[in-house]
Amino acid sequence: MKSFYMAPLEGITGYVYRNTFHKHFGGVEKYFTPFIVPAKGRGIRTREWKDILPENNQGMRVVPQILTNNGQNFLACTSILEDLGYGEVNLNLGCPSGTVVAKKKGAGFLADLDLLDHFLEEIFSACPLQISIKTRVGCENYEEFHDIIAIYRKYPLKELIIHPRILKDFYQGKPNLDCFCKGYQE
Repeated sequence: MKSFYMAPLEGITGYVYRNTFHKHFGGVEKYFTPFIVPAKGRGIRTREWKDILPENNQGMRVVPQILTNNGQNFLACTSILEDLGYGEVNLNLGCPSGTVVAKKKGAGFLADLDLLDHFLEEIFSACPLQISIKTRVGCENYEEFHDIIAIYRKYPLKELIIHPRILKDFYQGKPNLDCFCKGYQE
């Protein structure tokens, strides 16, 4: 049986869109929220808060997506999400936006695999929720995926969602289906 997920699109697939789509079309197993950007001392922004409130997501399986490279901020955010009743979060390692990448978040985090590995060790050792990851297959070239996937294999991922493009591809060109198949077989 095939499963269908709704990918997050910032500014579009918020809770109003999700509810409307679910009511009129359905057929989606998981709805991923546009990313939450946790920061020390700031908590969750009002817009993000409205998007994840359980009363705004009745009758559908919603998975909040988190965009950060800071383990403490990730864990503080997941604590809030656990209190709201969520059982899974998704770590965004796929966003190619220049402002995100410049902060070594999203796909930009893939440029420092030692730092990524340390971060994953920190969050997987302390997070009470299941963690799935959305990833690109590299930054500069497709051969990077071998080392990236080796790191992911070390952790009990709920799921790995592969965007088979490298960071520098942004959303252009053909997805690399060989990388996707390799990740699927892993």
